[in-house]
Amino acid sequence: MSFLMKSLAKLKVSQLKEICRDFNISGYSDLNKGDLVTRILRTLSEKNITDILIQKGIIKEEIPSQEDIMKKVDSDRKIDNRTYLNYLLQSLTKKQLSQICRDFLITNYSGKSKPDLIEFILDSLAEEEYARLIYNKELDIISDGIESAIQKIQGKDREHIKKMEIVNPDLHELELEFKGWKWEVTSFLSITENNMNNPDRDCDCRIGSAGGFCSHFWIGFIVSLKEGFLKLEDWTLTKLPEDFEARIKSLKLQTRAVSKKDDDEDKSELIIIDQESEQGKLMKYLDKRITIYQSEIIGIERVESEIKVSDEEVITTIYYIIDLKDIEFGPQIKRKKDFDEKKLQKLETLKVRLSDKKYGDVSIQKGDAFGCNGTVTYDDFHKYYILMRSTKPTTHPQKPK
Repeated sequence: MSFLMKSLAKLKVSQLKEICRDFNISGYSDLNKGDLVTRILRTLSEKNITDILIQKGIIKEEIPSQEDIMKKVDSDRKIDNRTYLNYLLQSLTKKQLSQICRDFLITNYSGKSKPDLIEFILDSLAEEEYARLIYNKELDIISDGIESAIQKIQGKDREHIKKMEIVNPDLHELELEFKGWKWEVTSFLSITENNMNNPDRDCDCRIGSAGGFCSHFWIGFIVSLKEGFLKLEDWTLTKLPEDFEARIKSLKLQTRAVSKKDDDEDKSELIIIDQESEQGKLMKYLDKRITIYQSEIIGIERVESEIKVSDEEVITTIYYIIDLKDIEFGPQIKRKKDFDEKKLQKLETLKVRLSDKKYGDVSIQKGDAFGCNGTVTYDDFHKYYILMRSTKPTTHPQKPK
């Protein structure tokens, strides 16, 4: 009832007395505001009070009853609502947290840091309000975190996955490294049968370091799920979006060869890709040769790069970045008979780097058809895939017959 009590307290004394008259509540004439609110709460049903608050514009729409909320919020989760809410609120901005204060009529919240504001909200709410806030925010917060995780996997985020490693298979311990433009993040997750209610986790990011469900956590969760470290039906800590399984269906774990020195043994690393995304299609061919069989040039940029060898010597390298659209490509083949139409894939856009010499071998301009061979490379600075060490550029690309 705390939410309804605070909402009723927004009304004037005259409005509260009017409610008493309309609903034949007796003995109200000499009551102060607090007692009027209490009398109304004790006399009228939750539905009646909700309808009154909607009519008077205090709340915008019909709110679910506390009983309905408790049914939906109550789950097999073992941690208490306050602890769980603390995890959830870490994902919100100060602006969003301030709006919660306004929604729940919490005062004196301005000027507080985010950690203090979260603690202040938790201290100010009653247990039933914890449940209402979880009901209102849980799925939105979790869905946003999962979507951000998928964006990282697809290579569309300002961070990308630098490294993933299962450091202890027996304890399902997973370490992930992420790289941004000028920062790196390390994340750890271990989900086992014994800690399923609140898994061991740690992360360098602002949300994860406070126990929140950051995008790095959700990537670890998805990897753990794909590795078979847990089953969805056993997961009780959070609710998941109804379409969660559909959203991660195209995500696949793969191993990728790692470049090595002459004396090193063959090494591989674990990666996760979205097979249906543009980035995923290219990621499968990372550091491998492909052939562009069809595309159209939409941009050409001449680049001069200077490398200072010594105080007296500077080497200037000239190359060209070719922007393509409507690409059809496949693995580079050694013999025509190895060509397989079924292995061809399509991309919306792709960049190709041509050396000054290779650029001089062919006359190209915007609008031309274009084809070449090249090595798929990830440009860590610009955060995109590009075709490097390109050979056999042509404006008349053809598939083998």
